[in-house]
Amino acid sequence: MGWQPRQRQADALWFGIGIHEALAQWYLKGKKRGPHPAETFEAWCGDEIAYARSYLDDNFEEPVWYEAKDLGVAMLEGYVDHWGKDPQWSIIATEQSFAVTITSHGRPVAIFRSRWDGVFRDLRTGKVYLLETKTAQSVDTAYLELDDQAGAYWAVASLLLRKAGVLKKDEAIEGIQYNFLRKKMPDERPVNADGLATNTPVKEHYVGALLTAGVRTVEQSSPKSGPISVERAKLADLQAAARFGQIEVLGDVSKNQPTPLFERPEPILRSAKECATQLQRIADEVEVMNAYRRGDLPLIKTPTKDCPRCPLWGPCRLHERGSDSYLTLLESNYVQVDPYADDLKSASGYA
Repeated sequence: MGWQPRQRQADALWFGIGIHEALAQWYLKGKKRGPHPAETFEAWCGDEIAYARSYLDDNFEEPVWYEAKDLGVAMLEGYVDHWGKDPQWSIIATEQSFAVTITSHGRPVAIFRSRWDGVFRDLRTGKVYLLETKTAQSVDTAYLELDDQAGAYWAVASLLLRKAGVLKKDEAIEGIQYNFLRKKMPDERPVNADGLATNTPVKEHYVGALLTAGVRTVEQSSPKSGPISVERAKLADLQAAARFGQIEVLGDVSKNQPTPLFERPEPILRSAKECATQLQRIADEVEVMNAYRRGDLPLIKTPTKDCPRCPLWGPCRLHERGSDSYLTLLESNYVQVDPYADDLKSASGYA
C-alpha cells in the first residue's frame, strides 16, 4: 500500500545505506579513490541522532548501543586502514542501476530493476568480479552460494556489461566478491608482535620488560625515596619507570581474541546452469507476486523476532488486534508513496 513514516527512520537499513554511499564515493572508476569514506559517512549522517546495536563479545550476550555516526566512522576508518586503497581493483561501476527484461518459457514476465554495489577488474588476474558489500553483526559465509540478492545481480550483470561494451563479447563476470564490515567498534587492547590482543599487564610483566630494556633500578615514590631494585619495587613505581623510558609493557595473550572486523572470503563462482536457475527463480517469484495482485493468493503477514524493527510495527499491532484505529495511526504518522518510484527513476544505467 506504499505506507512509510513521514520522517526518515534512522535504523539498520539507514545505517547500511550510509555505509554503501560512503564506499560508492570512495571507489571511483579505475584506480582512483575519492574522499575518505569516514568523512562521507559523517557528512551523510548530518545532525541525525541514531543508535546502532553491537555486542561486547561474539556470543551476542552483551548488547551495547553506540551512536550510529561514531560507529560508522570507526568502521570506515578501520576499513581503509585494513585494506588501504585496494590498488589491485580497477573499478568498472559502483551503485550502478539497471533494468532488464526477465523471460519465462520464451515470453517476457517482468522488468527486473535494481542496482548492484560494484563491479571491478582484479588487475592481478585480469578477471572481473561483482562486488557485494554487507554490514552485519556477524559474518556467516555458509549461505553465500545460494544468496539470492547478489545471485540475481550476477545472473544479469555479464549480459548487461557486454551489451554496454564494458566487457568484451567473450568476457563474463567470474564470480561474486563479498566484502563484509562487522558492526563493531575496534578492539582497543594492545597487541603483541603476532597481532594478538593482550590482557592488562601485572607486576611480573613490568619487571621483565624493564630488565630486558636494561633498567635495573627505579625511583621509589613516597613515603620513601631513592632508587630500589626493579624486583623489589612497587607496581606504581614500575609503571612510572616504563612510562618515563617509553617502554611498552604487554600482558599475557588474551584467551578472548577479537573476531576480524573486515572479511573478504574467496569469490563465489557460479556456473551457466546456476545462472539459468537464478533467472528462472526470478520469473517464478513474479508469478507468485502476480497471484497476490490478482487475489488468487491471500496476503498474509510473516511475523518474526525482527518485527519490532519494522517501521510499521505500531499500526501492525493495532491491525492484529482487529482495531480500525490502525488506519488513523497510518494517516497521521505515515504517507503513501509509490514503493517502486526510486527504482523507476534510478534505472537509467544499463538496460
